[in-house]
Amino acid sequence: MLARFPKSAILAVFCAAVSVSAAALTFPELTGRVVDDAGILDPATKTALERKLADFDAKTTGQLVVVTLKSLQGTSIEDYGYQLGRH
Repeated sequence: MLARFPKSAILAVFCAAVSVSAAALTFPELTGRVVDDAGILDPATKTALERKLADFDAKTTGQLVVVTLKSLQGTSIEDYGYQLGRH
């Protein structure tokens, strides 16, 4: 049955499906170096992480953010992380 459809049409449908699934994801607001959306970090742990991440930022050219989530919204951690980084 797929032989009746041009490859470009199949590719377009696939790309549209991927775009819709990515668009359906919601992301926590980036409020700092540590975003505890799941609410699992106690204040002391969050403060310690923020201090370590600030040191990392100061000593390197890289940036690192720690995000905890309530849900991956049905996607893989790799895809969610990729989409979150592009958000």
